[in-house]
Amino acid sequence: MAGNSVELIKDRLDIVDIIGERVNLKKTGRSYKGLCPFHQEKTPSFVVFPESQHFHCFGCGKSGDLFTFYELSQKVDFREALSELAERAGVELETFRPTQNAEPDPVVAQSRDLNELAAGIFHKVLLESPAGGAGRDYLARRGLDADTIERFRLGFAPPSWDFLIKQFSVRGIEASAMFEAGLVQERDNGGYYDRFRNRLIFPIRDREGVVVGFGARAMGDDQPKYLNSAQSALFDKSRILYGLDLARDAIREEDRVVVVEGYMDVIAAHQFGHRNVVATMGTAVTESQIELVKRLTKRIVLALDADAAGQMAALRTIESIHTGLDQTEEFVPDPRAAFRIARRIDTEITVAEMPVGKDPDDLIRTAPERWNEVIESARPYAEFLIAKVTEGVDLQDATAKRHAVDRLAPVLQLVPDDLTRSHYSQMVARRLDLPFRDVQARLHRNLQGPSARQNRTPVEPERVSSLQIEDHLLALLLRHRALVFDLMSEIPPDDVMDARNRTLLTTLRDPALPDDHFEAGFIESLDPVLGDYAANLMQSLDDRPVQQPGDVREEVLQTLMRLERDRYDLLSAHLRGEIATAESSRDSELLPALLAQYDRLSVLHKRTYPPPSPYFTDSRTRTPVKKPRSFQR
Repeated sequence: MAGNSVELIKDRLDIVDIIGERVNLKKTGRSYKGLCPFHQEKTPSFVVFPESQHFHCFGCGKSGDLFTFYELSQKVDFREALSELAERAGVELETFRPTQNAEPDPVVAQSRDLNELAAGIFHKVLLESPAGGAGRDYLARRGLDADTIERFRLGFAPPSWDFLIKQFSVRGIEASAMFEAGLVQERDNGGYYDRFRNRLIFPIRDREGVVVGFGARAMGDDQPKYLNSAQSALFDKSRILYGLDLARDAIREEDRVVVVEGYMDVIAAHQFGHRNVVATMGTAVTESQIELVKRLTKRIVLALDADAAGQMAALRTIESIHTGLDQTEEFVPDPRAAFRIARRIDTEITVAEMPVGKDPDDLIRTAPERWNEVIESARPYAEFLIAKVTEGVDLQDATAKRHAVDRLAPVLQLVPDDLTRSHYSQMVARRLDLPFRDVQARLHRNLQGPSARQNRTPVEPERVSSLQIEDHLLALLLRHRALVFDLMSEIPPDDVMDARNRTLLTTLRDPALPDDHFEAGFIESLDPVLGDYAANLMQSLDDRPVQQPGDVREEVLQTLMRLERDRYDLLSAHLRGEIATAESSRDSELLPALLAQYDRLSVLHKRTYPPPSPYFTDSRTRTPVKKPRSFQR
């Protein structure tokens, strides 16, 4: 999946949702607007375009896609953004896929042994040491009994910066080995310190009961509240379900697994006799996690928190895992053709919604008799999905309603029978105030078409063209790297929209790279996902005739100008629409800010200048368009 994992992540995550977690966005026409998170401003100039899945700030000029925003806002590099967004989207990356039939990795084997040793030390501190008093007090307040603490082997890490290092040192174990196991972190100036300090420790075990990592809850106000072991070959959050080693038998007996969000949710459930409960690692359920349980049962209940985050996690889970579930294929009659192949999901997924203000842990401890009621009343995933996707859709906005239907189509395809699917189609029609026949036709068209990007409004043709041109630009620069330095001032990395291209461009500018014959070594030095992508870009030029250096340079310059013109057209069209709206509503406060944004846009995109007053020129039709009065100054 290395080659297409980025596109799959973009298909499954909506940039509006991701940015909306950090920026208060307000819908304006077909886009969303808010205060830029990257510079101080009073008037919103930060715009998110859902159709093309990119953002642009008219104030500071920052632009990009989902990955670019995540890199900038979280201060991580592309590799980290890819890993974290893949986790949220339920996309598996080849980097973490173990090689079958390979010899055991000695580092992984050692890390497993060290984690087992650390779990025993932390557990002893909790039970016997004065340093574990805070942990014992916390568990007493949460009502956990001694048997439960022992069964989950809970522990405590003292507040010392080197407690575990000293414990391992007396056993002759180097801190460097502890680092490989994820138990310590490196200091900037050299040396190591304990990763877990003043925290309640939850050993995380694989399905066989072997400790592969830890979750740790802070005591007091330390942040983050929950801290996990670092991602590694041994510990991959997307492939682990907390408590599965203790829940396996109960899942088989009850022929049902209940998936919750937190460690304490699982522990409370098991203490009160509900031992078929497991938890994710703070992420949406992934296909790999489904693989772990579907051999035990085909009935999965998602019992996530009642808050917005829990609801979104359930929504992401349903949308991301449906393609990975066991399916059967059958031929069914179709009035548009002799027959079509229908896929039917073989797994029953339901969603149990917690009472408002309660998470599973609260409910089980305060009203244990209600837990079974909530689980038994779980509703089919399709009903939950329809309710959440159609919730808040503006019934006067035709595009929004189409977007909702298209988003539902891939999942409704897997509803087991035609009558049930027809029932859900009627539900969608009622909630969106659409004719049932039209909804059925739209769903059918989606199900017959390609699966890519079915959950999103189609991208504008001009935007697709711009992305293809950007890819071509990077292909040329990869093949003719000397031009990167020759034209450095002409190619600002922040103007490149695709985060992969931006990362490649930044890497290409590294003077430490060899000037000649660097391609093979360069590809091998990249992250596998980025390396595959770069190799495909360069391969796109294989059939081209040999060009003179001057011709290539001119082609790069022309490509840059085309990109600049397309981007300017797109952004200025957006601003012209907002300016016209502000003029018609006589918004004297907003209008000057919009005009200033237009002026800044002209400066930032200096290679393309607005045509002389009083007309703009439409770049597609080459016909004059009368400017709003505000531009005729």
